[in-house]
Amino acid sequence: MDRKKTKKIQSTRIVMTNIFMALSVIAIVFILMLIAMGFKINEHGGLEQSGLLQISSHPSGATVEIDGETQFSRTEISKMLSSGEHKVKVTKSGYDTWETNVRVDAGLLTHISWVRLFPLNPTTEKVATYNQAKLLSFSNDRKNLLYLEQDSTSMKFINLQGDSIKEEKIKLSDVLGTKDADVLQNAVISVAAWSDGSNKALINWTHGEVTDWILLDIENPTNSINLTNKFGLYFNNILIANGSASKLWAIENGNLHLIDLSNSTISVALATGIETAANNKDVIAYIHTAEVVTENGSTATKRTVELFKEGETGATVIEDITKAKANNTTLALGTYWSDEWLAYSTDANLTILAGKYPSFDKPTKNAMKDVLKRELSHVPTSISVNAEQRIVAYRSPAKVMSFDFETKDYYDIQLKSENKSYWLDDYIIWQHEEGKVTINDFNGNNYRELISDSNNQLPVCLTENNRWLYYFDVVEKETKTEATEGAETTETTPAEETTPAIKYVLMREKLNI
Repeated sequence: MDRKKTKKIQSTRIVMTNIFMALSVIAIVFILMLIAMGFKINEHGGLEQSGLLQISSHPSGATVEIDGETQFSRTEISKMLSSGEHKVKVTKSGYDTWETNVRVDAGLLTHISWVRLFPLNPTTEKVATYNQAKLLSFSNDRKNLLYLEQDSTSMKFINLQGDSIKEEKIKLSDVLGTKDADVLQNAVISVAAWSDGSNKALINWTHGEVTDWILLDIENPTNSINLTNKFGLYFNNILIANGSASKLWAIENGNLHLIDLSNSTISVALATGIETAANNKDVIAYIHTAEVVTENGSTATKRTVELFKEGETGATVIEDITKAKANNTTLALGTYWSDEWLAYSTDANLTILAGKYPSFDKPTKNAMKDVLKRELSHVPTSISVNAEQRIVAYRSPAKVMSFDFETKDYYDIQLKSENKSYWLDDYIIWQHEEGKVTINDFNGNNYRELISDSNNQLPVCLTENNRWLYYFDVVEKETKTEATEGAETTETTPAEETTPAIKYVLMREKLNI
């Protein structure tokens, strides 16, 4: 027996075995990587890449049908699907139905996070009764309500989250800085903005021909600041410039200032000729107007969209919009994931830019790029952004035109009423329509009736913890006037001698059963 030959054969077998095992491991890892990346063999024997669809819902535990096939798992659910369009239907016993068509992109995650189901037979209860409101504002985080009754000298700060509401009284004199009973009774008050956490509210107080701007400190009302009196300026507009509302953008007579309440200072005019403004915390965009001399020696008004960052020495010009009409411009800014964006419309023309806000002091090329440029079907009258800053919605009578920064999709929605529409949560739009409140998703799908009897045009709030839907009923109760001299006193007062006392009834529906 040739030992050398035998050892050589054994060595060769070991090497071949190791090579085979190594190749097998590589092949298995490669196959697992392809599977993890969503690749599969299609019905034609070819290799195609799938996409991952995730669906979550309020309430959770709902049944999901995809392309007519009921899924084993319930929400929250993840499913690998072939790229392309798929029909999704979400149901749960005792709730209404939600459905949509969704586009799944190969190799990407598509997350449907706005499925909201409402009870078919909701439990409704009366929470409280108030006199007619002089001020009624739900906080941005949908946790609280600020309410001021007619002829009252105290505001109510109402927490809406729990099984029972919690009220705190805020003396109007602490907020307005006056004890004059006549001034307090005749105060015209509105909330312009809320701080993050809803511990401060920016308030307009109009008395006579003067409008004061007041920063209301909810937790310590006596620390509220009358910004108009403090800085001796009559402001046209004030915008909150950080989460705590310690910094504010203020526009006075067309001049832009930055207020820093931490050291009680206000800047010199950072820009002049400000027409309209919107901000994303410490970045503000505005329409700038200036008189320029034309080639023939005459003067003309030049209008530009400009962007200013706190701490910089000047503003960056985004676009010349001189040809646009002065009253037909809207502005909005936001941040979604890593993209900072600016959206504006001039007349019926929409421009959306995304990337990084340009720096005036350190300019870079292509800081922001066009995401969308198009002509709208209507001239927008207002613009709003959802809390996530993912959806921007342009509104005009009976129209909502929305853009989704996640999918880069644009939607043109025809509403059934010309009444103004609002955000119910991050993705649902609500409006008053022919004696009821109706809703639809930001893309126009899932039109539904939310409240069947709502002729009062008052705000609606879905609480942040997804437990309650709050709204108001309005009732009138007849009150007797003083009897005229010589008239007999009776239990029934003639109609011409009665005055209706309007009461607001705070109602709520429980959203989980």
